[in-house]
Amino acid sequence: SQSMSEKGREEFLNTISSILFIIGFVVLCLCLCVKHSNFLDIRQIFIQHFCVFKGNPLQLIGIFITPMLLTVGLVEIKYIDKDILSNLNIILSILTAMFLSILSILCSFSKEGKNENYKQLLKETFNTTIFEITLCLLLLFISFIVLFIGDFKESIALKIASGTIYYLTMITILNILVVIKRIKVLFDNQ
Repeated sequence: SQSMSEKGREEFLNTISSILFIIGFVVLCLCLCVKHSNFLDIRQIFIQHFCVFKGNPLQLIGIFITPMLLTVGLVEIKYIDKDILSNLNIILSILTAMFLSILSILCSFSKEGKNENYKQLLKETFNTTIFEITLCLLLLFISFIVLFIGDFKESIALKIASGTIYYLTMITILNILVVIKRIKVLFDNQ
């Protein structure tokens, strides 16, 4: 009888925790989608980043569509686990610090006496770097949630989480190449 009440209490707490998590997640998503918010509206970061690929559909496919195909294969091979997430969190923390450093370097590049192409490239590189920081933070957020939940039994939820994390990780890595290439061009034309 006592173990029944403990089991019932545990189920009740799990249900309340799940409800609170869902409510918190919905409120956070709503805050992220509010137009013209000074704090959490990140849509412009994504819009400006995708504008970089106007007129370059092959690059857009290579950086954003091809990782979907790779993600499907990876999810079929292995779901994420605690070790993958722990390593990913360390790498993402380092990458976030690196991108913040890149932002300070980009801010030091002079626009004076430069042509419009140079100024446009500098702005696009800055936007891509901010996009990368946003992706890293989003990945950290998702991986922390999955890590804290700690349920790594094969399930639909774990499959979706694995796919999301793999996909965003590949996009982050491919966009690092975009940032590196753009910084090289900026430096060469400084």
